[in-house]
Amino acid sequence: MQIVKTAEAFKKTGLAVTLFIPKRKNHIKTNIETFYNIKSAVNIIRVPDMVRPFQYLSEALYFPLQRLWFGVVAFVYGLFWPGSIYSRDITVSFFLSLFGKRVTYEDHQPKLRLNWLYMFFLRVIPRKVLVAQNLIAEYEAMRISKESYICAPNGVDIAEFDKVSVDKTFWHREFGIPADLPVALYVGHFYRWKGVYTVLDAAKDIKAAVVLIGGTKEDYEAVTQYIKERARTNVYLHPFVPHHEIIKYIKSADILVLPNTAIEERSQKYTTPIKLFEYMASGVPIVASNISSLTPYLKNNANALLCAPDNPHELAESINAVLGNKDLAKRISNQAENDAGQYDWKNRAQKIIRFIAS
Repeated sequence: MQIVKTAEAFKKTGLAVTLFIPKRKNHIKTNIETFYNIKSAVNIIRVPDMVRPFQYLSEALYFPLQRLWFGVVAFVYGLFWPGSIYSRDITVSFFLSLFGKRVTYEDHQPKLRLNWLYMFFLRVIPRKVLVAQNLIAEYEAMRISKESYICAPNGVDIAEFDKVSVDKTFWHREFGIPADLPVALYVGHFYRWKGVYTVLDAAKDIKAAVVLIGGTKEDYEAVTQYIKERARTNVYLHPFVPHHEIIKYIKSADILVLPNTAIEERSQKYTTPIKLFEYMASGVPIVASNISSLTPYLKNNANALLCAPDNPHELAESINAVLGNKDLAKRISNQAENDAGQYDWKNRAQKIIRFIAS
């Protein structure tokens, strides 16, 4: 979604955009425009998956071969591309830079292995866009030229959210939740580092229905079993929902939960989830973990209520505090909604374009 929204935002600024992606086998049957609810269609080139037979032999063998194949084709195609190249692949970005191509690499988190090679690649690539604000300190430590990078976090489509109306009644229609019971909502993957199990442990003390939407098939089943074993009667699950539908859920909740762990570094320092900015744009109060990856955007008692990460008791207390204080809920949700405007995808694209052109 982040890739598609970035490409769409570039096109909205007036650029001609081509999205170069691998053609992989997956369960999605609709087109990209419908699946991600984008209005400005972009030109798409899909690289045929010539190593597909290896997938039937071994996934462990297939995945690196598929990445290598796509990287080689992307590099060759990029050599003949007449315009600017924007990529999340550091290796392709590096080699195209060696050939004098106008490359901008979008960096989401530092490479843990071969750090010296990562630093060398960054010094060669002429332009970098840092998605996580904590990456700035990493770049400074590596003495990467400050003129060669900017920070541009992920974003939200404000207009898309404005078109969706709130409907408090569908919680009862969809889930059978009592009409007088507030809803605390989590949307996204059910990975442990996302803090889902902290929410499940906190649920017994939360004075609301706890709704979790998302997860892969395997993670969904694991969470279902966890709920069953602990008899969490106020927890409701729903599988993955397409993006154009999930906005209704987000805007109709009473509170939104962002419980990322502090145990894993990618969560503590480098995650910039799109749902963070979508939560902010929703007009619904947010309770989130007090971790450095989120605090550049969320301020405790200003536009969210922050609590200690990996602490079910404090998470439940914070949720209950917001649910029990309408003035607090209104104040922090209004401020978050106001703050969300600066993170619109189009504003982000314009910032990046100005940087590339400088």
